[in-house]
Amino acid sequence: MKNRSYLFIVLLALTLGLSSCGPNNSSQAADSTKTVAAEQSIRVMTYNIHHGNPPAENGVIDLDAIAEVIRQSNADIVAVQELDSMTERGNNEFQLEILAQKLDMNFHFFRAIPLGDGAYGVGILSRFPISKAQTIKLPEHADKNVEDRVLGLVHVKLPKGKKIYFASTHWDYKHEENQLLEAEITNQVASKLEAPIIIGGDFNARTDSKPMKLLRQVFTDASKEFAPTIPTAKPNRKIDHILYTPKKAFQLKSEEVIDDELAQKASDHLPYWVDLVIVD
Repeated sequence: MKNRSYLFIVLLALTLGLSSCGPNNSSQAADSTKTVAAEQSIRVMTYNIHHGNPPAENGVIDLDAIAEVIRQSNADIVAVQELDSMTERGNNEFQLEILAQKLDMNFHFFRAIPLGDGAYGVGILSRFPISKAQTIKLPEHADKNVEDRVLGLVHVKLPKGKKIYFASTHWDYKHEENQLLEAEITNQVASKLEAPIIIGGDFNARTDSKPMKLLRQVFTDASKEFAPTIPTAKPNRKIDHILYTPKKAFQLKSEEVIDDELAQKASDHLPYWVDLVIVD
């Protein structure tokens, strides 16, 4: 009887031991789920809004359409180009402030050139707190009669205390020589920052162009698909880009060029966003 009792106890122990594998695996799965849940990512968009003017409607300003495109994208931070501020053609409105109010986002406008009694430039919208705004004038050849261009830079405080820089820009569209200068100064600015930087903009340069190749000597292109962003009808080239540095700071999770009916009408560029995982 003693032997039978002992054998029963051993078999029971083995059975309990084997069954305990289930909870252990569940625990490991839970830990894995926690890791995924703890993963922090941000959705970054770049959007040339054509000063709020739907190209097919001459003289019309429709910031509601622009705001709705951004709202539906669920973007956390947006680099905005071709912004009017208190211009006659823009109905004497501070366009970026209006967009920020509609979207409940923080904002900063960077003046590139005077336009009538107002200004024209780039901006940043952010769901996160921003500070330390800087307007960096981009260089150009003296013999090239073009609009002045700027790099707008802010400090962003992300959830969990992570700090990064974010920039918006709009490069010269006429001269590659100027674009090369703009790439060079952008690389110099990034190399002096003490935190990672993400930049979005209308670079007026294709992915395989010399200026973009120069920029990628320091930056990593956030895209893997390189889907075209212009024109809105049958887009055939990508000139709107998002890049970051250092390479180890972020990982691409997903990306999309928004090509629905609203985006096709709202501007002459399609907006483009990426989800970037923040690597600690």
